[in-house]
Amino acid sequence: MNRKPKSAAIIGPFAKSLLALIVGCSRVYAAEVDITKLPPPATTNVDFIRDIQPILENNCLRCHGPEKTKSKFRLDNREAALKGGEGGVDILPGKSAQSPLIQYVAHLVADMEMPPIGKGDQLTSQQVSVLRAWIDQGAAWGKGAATNNVAFSVSPIFGGTAVSGDNQKFREQYWQKDGVNGGVEKFELFEQTSPDTKVLATGHALLNDYKLELSADRNDVGFIHSGWEEYRKYFDDTGGYDPKFFPIAPKLGQDLYLDVGKAWVDFGLALPDWPRMTLGYEYDYRQGDEATLEWNAVGKTIATTRNIGPNSQILDEGAHIIKFDLDEELNGVSIEDRFRGEFYKLNTSGSNVSYGNVPQSVGEGTTYFQGANTITASKKFNDWFFGSAGYLFSRMNADSSVTMDAPTLLQLASAPRITLEKESNIGNVSGLIGPTSGLVISMGAQAELTRQNGFGDGALDEEMAPPVTSNTVVPFMLASKYDEASLQENLSVRYSKIPFTAVYAEARLEQQNIDQYDQFSSSQNILNKAVFLQHTDFSSQLSNLRFGFDTSPWQMASLSAYYRRSQDDSEYDSSPLVQPIATAYPTFLLDRQVINNEFETKLVLHLTPRLKTSLSYQYQSDDYGVTTRPFTSFGAVIAPGGELIAGEDHANVFSVNSTWTPVPRLYLSGTFSYQSSVLVTAPDGTGPVAPYRGDVYTALANGTYVLTKTTDLFAGLSFSDANYAQNNYAAGLPLGIEYQRRGVQVGLSRKFGKNVSARLQYRYDYYDEPSSGGADNFRAQSVFAVVTFRFW
Repeated sequence: MNRKPKSAAIIGPFAKSLLALIVGCSRVYAAEVDITKLPPPATTNVDFIRDIQPILENNCLRCHGPEKTKSKFRLDNREAALKGGEGGVDILPGKSAQSPLIQYVAHLVADMEMPPIGKGDQLTSQQVSVLRAWIDQGAAWGKGAATNNVAFSVSPIFGGTAVSGDNQKFREQYWQKDGVNGGVEKFELFEQTSPDTKVLATGHALLNDYKLELSADRNDVGFIHSGWEEYRKYFDDTGGYDPKFFPIAPKLGQDLYLDVGKAWVDFGLALPDWPRMTLGYEYDYRQGDEATLEWNAVGKTIATTRNIGPNSQILDEGAHIIKFDLDEELNGVSIEDRFRGEFYKLNTSGSNVSYGNVPQSVGEGTTYFQGANTITASKKFNDWFFGSAGYLFSRMNADSSVTMDAPTLLQLASAPRITLEKESNIGNVSGLIGPTSGLVISMGAQAELTRQNGFGDGALDEEMAPPVTSNTVVPFMLASKYDEASLQENLSVRYSKIPFTAVYAEARLEQQNIDQYDQFSSSQNILNKAVFLQHTDFSSQLSNLRFGFDTSPWQMASLSAYYRRSQDDSEYDSSPLVQPIATAYPTFLLDRQVINNEFETKLVLHLTPRLKTSLSYQYQSDDYGVTTRPFTSFGAVIAPGGELIAGEDHANVFSVNSTWTPVPRLYLSGTFSYQSSVLVTAPDGTGPVAPYRGDVYTALANGTYVLTKTTDLFAGLSFSDANYAQNNYAAGLPLGIEYQRRGVQVGLSRKFGKNVSARLQYRYDYYDEPSSGGADNFRAQSVFAVVTFRFW
């Protein structure tokens, strides 16, 4: 089950974001502001909805909106904006140059730059000019804040798709079922009952794809956000393909899919002078029958048996999540606290067939509770230094069970009681320094301690075949211990005072130590193991260096490039392995080295106002090396030991992207990419193990022609061709993929007045996959019509 626990959603970003710098907005007055540095106000008539609202939503409302109000200054309605915040009035209608808001967004006041440095991109001169014009023209607001304003829109859709060939492959690729389809593509109901209160309902309802979101917000009080969504993920039921022994790829003959969904509700409190608090609940689930890559054996003899039989498992997974968030600002220090508690349950069941048509039914179950809490504090100490620190604590208690039933072998193995306890402590500190103009230095460090213990027991119940009728029950015990300590350091430097150019360098170092212990014991041999004992100390040193530049010496051209190199050296210090029959693994490795080199460059050309083109090239290589112990079996030398080149992976990627307006009302865009790669493993040259080689071509093209003021014509073309596989039909089972994929779409959209618009489109898709022997091939034709009605 490849699933990250939901509570890891606050662990992953915490562990990776060493520079999460949240800057306070406490007011600092400048002794003098040089307003001559302001860009002039725009000369056009400003429309709030068109020109101002996007600037506020993208740059300001995250900290100065109804859900979060720093310095008690809000920019989501005119009354609050003109009232100002803790430091006084920020907008002076008719006097943009004297308005503190303009001085802040133009970065003329030290320590009061908005958005704060490190929290967002500085507004462009054009955006500042538009804001100045808006204030000079009276700072008019949009009509959206009017009381009892109601708006409703709905877009019903109807159509269908006809598929010839493998309809399950079509469903897997396009996430929709063939046949008649329709519903509501989008609906939205908005009501603003007062300047401070708004209600919104939005979503869609299609075949096996539903979403509903409800929200109610009241300024200076809080909000309720809730919703439910569910969609269906389809899977193809085709197995592997070996033309030598199985000219037709096997299929399960089942309709495989998972229904994936979640429901949630969040209650937020946003009272003035109070910390902002959010209490929420979420339920995530996945249910259905999914395809797996644990393929079954197909064949009647050893020589003809191939593990290409498709397989699936029934899955029932759910997680109840409790959330609590708190945000506060004290004396210029921003404090964030995040708690997640997850109650998780998973049940799976499936079957597989090994050589000789020996079926095995496997069932697994897992339940756990994981609680995780992070707290971070950050502060802008002065105009050149920001700092932050954080701590995470996580604890998980899990119970699992597994059962494997092989009735043909008269065997039943079960481990009904497996427990796991895991605890993690993670702390980090980071800083952002700007000692001189144009120079920015960021640094951080993070330490992690994790401890994990597992224990379980079970039994193997083996029935003797007739004429002997007796059972042998062999109990066994399992135990494991895992301790991890790691330290990570980050440093980056960026300098932008070279004319038209910025250069940067980044470094990341990581040291990791793991102590792992595994034990299995039983009263008799089970699969040649009565006692199994492994103890390994693992250590690694990772270094990752990256440097590059961005330059734009001419208005019509810009060039960027970077080079990155990483090296990971690992050592395995294992105690002598205890097992009845030596198999070398898992103490076979002594050390491992992975070296990655990556280079990328991009050239952007804006030759004319109507043509913009970008060209890029990327090269990536990975080299894997190991040192092993010597190993012999029955007098034969299986591995002599020593250094070994385990594998190499190389790829070249070329791409071109262009947007072009050859004549007025005609807009064209296109992308083309080509990738060539090869993957070679250590025993290259032997029959069964052959290198992967191949090329992938991808092209996308779109065009829109404005026929009239109310009618647009549009068309699209997609093309993909892949040939990435092994060439070992004679000596082994070839793996990889080879396919050709084409798609063409045409349509038109038309407006019927202000309240009605429509769209009609046709699409043809072609898919051919020689690596499946044609079993996955399909052709599809789709026609859909959408009509949108708006009422207000």
